[in-house]
Amino acid sequence: MIIRLLSKNILYSLWSFSLAVLLCSLGIASTISILWLQTSLEAHAARQAKGIDLVIGAKGSGVQTTLAAVYHADVPSGNISLASIEQLAKHPMVARVEPISLGDSVAGARIVGAHNSFIDFYEARLALGALPAQPMDAVLGARVAARTKLAIGERFVGNHGLAAGGEAHDSHPYAVVGVLAPTGRVIDDLVITPLASVWLAHEGHTGSTEPEVTFALVSLASPIAMATLPRFINTQTNLQASAPAIESARLLANFGWVSTIVKGFAAALILSALLATFAALAQAVERRQIDIALMRAMGVPRLRIGLLLVSETLATVLVSTLIAAAMVLLGALWLRGHALPGLVLDWRVGGVIALACVTMAALLAFIAALPCLWRAYRIDVAAQLSRA
Repeated sequence: MIIRLLSKNILYSLWSFSLAVLLCSLGIASTISILWLQTSLEAHAARQAKGIDLVIGAKGSGVQTTLAAVYHADVPSGNISLASIEQLAKHPMVARVEPISLGDSVAGARIVGAHNSFIDFYEARLALGALPAQPMDAVLGARVAARTKLAIGERFVGNHGLAAGGEAHDSHPYAVVGVLAPTGRVIDDLVITPLASVWLAHEGHTGSTEPEVTFALVSLASPIAMATLPRFINTQTNLQASAPAIESARLLANFGWVSTIVKGFAAALILSALLATFAALAQAVERRQIDIALMRAMGVPRLRIGLLLVSETLATVLVSTLIAAAMVLLGALWLRGHALPGLVLDWRVGGVIALACVTMAALLAFIAALPCLWRAYRIDVAAQLSRA
């Protein structure tokens, strides 16, 4: 009975029901998306910087250094001597140092000069082929291999810089010797080659007589080292030490106001939907006073009438939830596949956030229905029947 009456009531006020569903679904989807995305981005940033306590580079911006060395999303501020990095590796507070050289790219993927241990540093493994054994050998990250369609044994030329159209190093082609398995980390979008490859490709371009690298990725021997070593490097040497964890948190904090605005907008949408639902329900109660009185006179319990009214608001939340879930799912798949390749979405976290948002929306919907319930419970049956 309740379901039949509910469907008739929804069809009778289809326009107001659709408007409430639209507003509520947009609000729920926005809330779930921003909370889930914020959590996923923080986890993504931590995963990309796993094992990297410090990044050592030329003097400049700490954020720029982190973006360029860890996330490969910016350009470096300069080079540093390999000798200074080798000296740093001997420091008792340093557990591991991975020097890397940047500067060239192929098909938008950055070519990174590094030791083969750099691949182990990212916990990557070979899917095909072998590791570089000599200068100009190259191993492709999983997404680079998929995008460029380069096969083992094929050769390619690196372009200076990351933008298309950079100077091509035609005299020093690279040979593909291996392809890495997917890791979900930034190495999937890199081409790894020996440091000597970068020096050969830029021979005569640097103006320096000693070997240089762009950055050094450092793992510290103990947490105590984090309190003293960066300060020593930044004040006593011509190098700069940046902590990816600190710089990433600072960068995300700078965009916190965007998250706040979106959350506020989403809350306003949900509130607007509940107000629209309340207005539609209030009108329905006024319009159906005689019907409610007839049901009461026929012995229909007040509880069942109350369930009918509440079910209308819960139906709004239920339909909105289904639409919002579809919107969030499609958005998540697009984000992971196109906007932020490699972003790992924890579906359990997303489910918990969605459940919390939907529960809150259902609770607010019930609260919005309370005045209408009170009005329906206080209907004067005799007075309404006398008007029939």
